[in-house]
Amino acid sequence: MPAASPPVDYTGLHDFRVAIRRFLAFSEEAARAHGIDPQQHQLLLSIRASSDEAGLTIGEAADSLMLRHHSTGELVDRAIRNDLVTRTRDKLDRRVVRLGLSKHGEAILRELSEHHVRELRAAGPALVGVLASILESERDPE
Repeated sequence: MPAASPPVDYTGLHDFRVAIRRFLAFSEEAARAHGIDPQQHQLLLSIRASSDEAGLTIGEAADSLMLRHHSTGELVDRAIRNDLVTRTRDKLDRRVVRLGLSKHGEAILRELSEHHVRELRAAGPALVGVLASILESERDPE
């Protein structure tokens, strides 16, 4: 006879979703307060987090942002118009476009990231606590 599934912690799942949505709402408002839209902020973060020194490709950015290639291209165009991002051709394969941060984009990302880390230090323990509670309640009894 298969073991019974552990009970679902609906309250924990709810509290976790609320905590995530609060952080995302904070993040979106912080981006707007810095004069950029939330997707541009995520694009800047994706470019900066890339381990490739040559820069992120539009395809890699699309994967990271969970957007279609053409939507990412439009986002990149807006970010370039706002002096947040640079676009260059790959040195080895001229068909490939690489994305980098402009000085302005780097400065905005630094400010936003510092602000986000402070928020995570304040709100993170509650988020981690709810997640730990859910994971603990979902473990199969031995």
